[in-house]
Amino acid sequence: MESIEQTNTDSKIISFHFTGKASEYFKIWIVNGLLTVLTLGIYSAWAKVRTNRYMYGNIYLDNEPFAYTALPVNILKGRLLALGFFIVYTLSAQYSQILYIILTISLLPIIPWVIVNSLRFRGKYTLYRNIPFIYKGDYLDAFKYFILIYIWVPLTLGIIIPYIYYKQKAYIINNLYFGTLPIKYKGKASTFYIAFIASTIISLLSAGVIVGIAMALGSSGFFELLKKNIEHTASINVPMIATVSGIYVLLIISFFIGSAFYKIFILNNVISSIYCGQSQLSCSMDYIKYISIFLTNALAIIFSLGLAIPWARIRYNKYFYSSISISLKDNLDEITSIDEKDIKSFAEELGGFLDLDIGF
Repeated sequence: MESIEQTNTDSKIISFHFTGKASEYFKIWIVNGLLTVLTLGIYSAWAKVRTNRYMYGNIYLDNEPFAYTALPVNILKGRLLALGFFIVYTLSAQYSQILYIILTISLLPIIPWVIVNSLRFRGKYTLYRNIPFIYKGDYLDAFKYFILIYIWVPLTLGIIIPYIYYKQKAYIINNLYFGTLPIKYKGKASTFYIAFIASTIISLLSAGVIVGIAMALGSSGFFELLKKNIEHTASINVPMIATVSGIYVLLIISFFIGSAFYKIFILNNVISSIYCGQSQLSCSMDYIKYISIFLTNALAIIFSLGLAIPWARIRYNKYFYSSISISLKDNLDEITSIDEKDIKSFAEELGGFLDLDIGF
């Protein structure tokens, strides 16, 4: 049950709530995987719909669930078209350099179109209280913020990159509507600079500690001894090799620690700067809690040979949505739906093939 608090400004604080269960999702996940393999990928469209319907249907706000209503057939058509484009693009790199260059250049104007239509498709089929999310972003602004703006990257020696992320996030959110209710982002570019600088410092400090340990081992003659052991394979010391491997793993983890800080800092600040009408969202994910969930999830997935993926995803979703709340000031009963023309899923599926991170 969501926690609800009444404030003295005629608003109530309502927390999101995720009710999915690992055992239920595991059944969906394993069946989806098996049928996708047996049908040579054709069932993947149905698998996506089943997964999204389960996930969305277990997200509750004010005792009302979200819903995902896209049809598998439409997604399959979009995937086949996107796959056809991807195959032609890949083969052209080997057999026709001219066609490859033409297709590569054509991706520049295509990417903004993919972004806009992908967001429209996702919004149209995401419902809350039977009201869809409507995306009204236009192509020219998408081209400006996702293509044209990158001209400034070399000219500013990369300093503009956090600002680019800020403008892209603002463009996506500010063109989103919940029915007739506008959704606005009131964040600042400084948030992205703080996140970038702080995460870089954290990564470097963490890596510095690992490098310091490695240098201490080196000065003690550890690596010289290891080198001699490697030269005489019969006397290789497994614990020493494991130690060196562990250092590399810790080095990777040190950079993850920095990137995790960036993700949590951005999520908390961006979500807390979103207004749906007069109602403000809030996110309070804890950095240490996120790190512990991620690391234990990763270990569980590794040692279970992937079978713990459903459990890990449900566990993360429960924590993520429990961290989000909304200070509700709008009357949800007064919000009406907007009819939109049918939107094809080709753009969203092509975005997946192009590895575009598109989302609200």
